[in-house]
Amino acid sequence: MIFHLQSIITSTNSKISNIDFILGFASEVYVHGKGTGNFHPTWNLEEFDIEWVKKVKETIPHARVIISIGGVGSEFPFDPIEKHVWIYRAIESIKWIVRDLYDNLIDGIDIHYDVIKSSEDEFSFSIGKVIRKLKNDIDLSINVISIAPNELFQSYYLNLYLQNEAIIDLVDFQFYDLKPRTLKQLVELYEKLVYEYTPTIVLPIISSHPVPIIIEFIKYLLKNKLLPGIVVWDDNNSTDGSTNTFSLENVLQHL
Repeated sequence: MIFHLQSIITSTNSKISNIDFILGFASEVYVHGKGTGNFHPTWNLEEFDIEWVKKVKETIPHARVIISIGGVGSEFPFDPIEKHVWIYRAIESIKWIVRDLYDNLIDGIDIHYDVIKSSEDEFSFSIGKVIRKLKNDIDLSINVISIAPNELFQSYYLNLYLQNEAIIDLVDFQFYDLKPRTLKQLVELYEKLVYEYTPTIVLPIISSHPVPIIIEFIKYLLKNKLLPGIVVWDDNNSTDGSTNTFSLENVLQHL
């Protein structure tokens, strides 16, 4: 189970064998709408500092801490100003976050762009270069790479995956942001994703306040032993740095 959060974790569940925490988004600086590749943390650095990461790992020994690269919505598109410059800057700025801000305690990188304005090949080439360099750098702590496709840009992410299958460990699909669907349609979509991304694990992303049909969908997958895990998006807040309580039990009680 993975949590994408910007709030305080108050509890965990002993029945969960693996748990990851996504700190938040490292988003890039844009110049005239074009991405520069210079990434910076958008989460509350005072609250979610290196001591917070250490505490999480001490409290939950099997936990991993991950950062998302990109952003939610059209304000943070993938649209590089120049791909080779973008790749270099992206690698260096992400290394700075992982190594200098968090003393190599960050375990993974999650690629999460809601909007992509480049071609499929440019997206795959640029992101692929970055994630390969970061994961293969023996001086960095990065050992897990995930991608977060959505409905609109699924083909872009699938192309990225097929060209970098050996280093992508998880696929987190945005079920919380889908157009209304029936249970049958949701199950068929999940089965299609599992087929397309085989052998990599596919996890549904749901919100921390899931709508009834998503709850029904997750329960169906659990009942039929089709669900290896979930990603929970904390929709209480994302950038304001407030400390709304986030409880794992509050999410799991729906399931």
